[in-house]
Amino acid sequence: MHGFTASLKLHGTKRVVAAAAGISLAMVPILTGCGSSSSSSAASTAAAEAPAASAPAASAAASAAAVSVEGKTVKVVSCGDINPWCAVYNKVILDDLAAAGVQAEYLQDPFDSAQQIQHLQSAIAAKPDLILLEPDDDKSLVPSMQQAKAAGIPIIYNNSHPDPAAADTVVSVVNADQSALGRFAAQNCVEGMKAAGFTSGNVIALTGSDYTATSNDRITAFVDELAKTPEYKLVSNQNANWDAALTGKLASQLFAQYANKGGIQCAYGMADYQANAIVQAAQQAGLPVGVANKGLIVTGSNCFKVGIDNIKAGTQYGTATQDPETEGHSVAAAAIKFLSGESIPAENLTTEFRVTADNLADYEAVCTKA
Repeated sequence: MHGFTASLKLHGTKRVVAAAAGISLAMVPILTGCGSSSSSSAASTAAAEAPAASAPAASAAASAAAVSVEGKTVKVVSCGDINPWCAVYNKVILDDLAAAGVQAEYLQDPFDSAQQIQHLQSAIAAKPDLILLEPDDDKSLVPSMQQAKAAGIPIIYNNSHPDPAAADTVVSVVNADQSALGRFAAQNCVEGMKAAGFTSGNVIALTGSDYTATSNDRITAFVDELAKTPEYKLVSNQNANWDAALTGKLASQLFAQYANKGGIQCAYGMADYQANAIVQAAQQAGLPVGVANKGLIVTGSNCFKVGIDNIKAGTQYGTATQDPETEGHSVAAAAIKFLSGESIPAENLTTEFRVTADNLADYEAVCTKA
């Protein structure tokens, strides 16, 4: 929706959560904790035509109508604490829910889709008021999500988009602008290579999981953005499954593979800890790294303290936001609003920002939470 901003308040940051652009307000289903539309089409039309001055009164009325979430039950089915981003993300969600009086259980898995399916089945059997689902594999979850819908259990889908076959099983999606993150990474690559004096170059991408829209949306946008500068070519795109050790191993192999083919001029590690693994692999291979050394350009696309430190050191050109604290607050805020009977948009996208040495001071605090 152009110009429409959801009222999910973020804690201590300049970032906002906005409903997906390009969808008219009248066409977006507004969902509540009762699982049904909050108004008729006539009421929607009247609301659209109401003067802006009536907004505070409408907001106050909605708050008065909202019910307490004390004692509501939520199952958080999500990636495990073994992953540093997930550890912070899920802690923020659980802390926010607990502060609101919600009884939440965290069913975590170490990017194991079979285990996540078992956890989702367990969550459905418990008949909670809401399931928060952060997927390992969008497609594999479809049958269980359809089962949850049949049982009348609402799902808020987090940090990805559901498989099209399960799109009607979720009450809302809370997601980062994954495409923007991919575009920013390509822009970092191109800008960094130009700054290092490369008029052409080979680029590699070591991604998260191929089984979610999270990674696929990012790499699609990365490829599209990089294609605007055809002198810089993506020569390898490999699934590193959000794993730092695997990322470093693949990077080492690619550095050796392309040593006699012009080398690698830029490497994209989808998370900053993956970018750091690439930096370490390059240094172990004796390759120069960074603009100042006219060496390998490295970028991430969601920020961690290690990435911020590397940008300061000149070994990583840039990253992007999608910090776990902001994303976690966004999910919890949507869940609490839903449970209290308030309306939430069908899709909530967090606005993301590109980060380089030039604007590092603006994002260092929020990007060093993990």
